[in-house]
Amino acid sequence: MSDTNTAMTEEQKAALVRSTRRLDLRRILGGLFVLYGVIVTIVGIVHWNTDPEKTGGIHINLWVGLSMLVGGLLFFLWDRLNPVPAEDIIGQADAEEHQKAAGEGRDLA
Repeated sequence: MSDTNTAMTEEQKAALVRSTRRLDLRRILGGLFVLYGVIVTIVGIVHWNTDPEKTGGIHINLWVGLSMLVGGLLFFLWDRLNPVPAEDIIGQADAEEHQKAAGEGRDLA
């Protein structure tokens, strides 16, 4: 086998960082919480009179839906204010490449 230089170009590094940040778990969970929060809030508004009868006077769907919306927005805010550092993403990709090369008997040094 021939040793090939598998160093990433700047464009590849930028694409890797973008794709990794796009699939950040905080974005996925935030999106799900916002989606379900909207649905539950709408149900709470539509069934305004029936909720308190079943829950002891509390509009539970409305409060839970609004709480889910706030939680989802907090996930988005967290992702926006504290993104995964690009150095960590690139370093992890390099480490995985070195581990893969070591398993195949190649030396990337």
